[in-house]
Amino acid sequence: MGRDWTKPFTEKDLEELRTVFRSMPTYNEEGWIRSDDVWALCEGMEYHRTNEELASYKDYWDKTFGGIISIENYVKVVDTAHNTSKWAHALADGCDKDGDGFITAAEFEHLIKMCVVNEPRMKNFPYDVFKEQIDKTDGRMKVDDCVKWIQDYLTN
Repeated sequence: MGRDWTKPFTEKDLEELRTVFRSMPTYNEEGWIRSDDVWALCEGMEYHRTNEELASYKDYWDKTFGGIISIENYVKVVDTAHNTSKWAHALADGCDKDGDGFITAAEFEHLIKMCVVNEPRMKNFPYDVFKEQIDKTDGRMKVDDCVKWIQDYLTN
């Protein structure tokens, strides 16, 4: 694709992404691929990542979507990569497995692991402080509040 990953997708970018997506070995008529294709997908999109990053992507799709990557969910995540806040929200929404607007401590931990690999400033995120806070709220926190924690951490 050779695109500028610091900018939003154009219609042309989206069409190229769909073409690459449809060329994956596990692509099917329902419009999804298996997470095993994440290496080939990133390669096809010229989205050069380390093995650690690629492994974290696969882990995210495995744990969040049962190893299934739909084109819609994939676009939602990669089209926000240029904006840390939107990207974190897209990932957090994915971690909200039942869609009720809340994530658990375990889901947030998974989200943070994904963020740490892709956002170097997250390496020292105070997860223990967050864990204490989430324990005070019945083990769940609003997705928006989790994203605010990430935003606040990155801007301080």
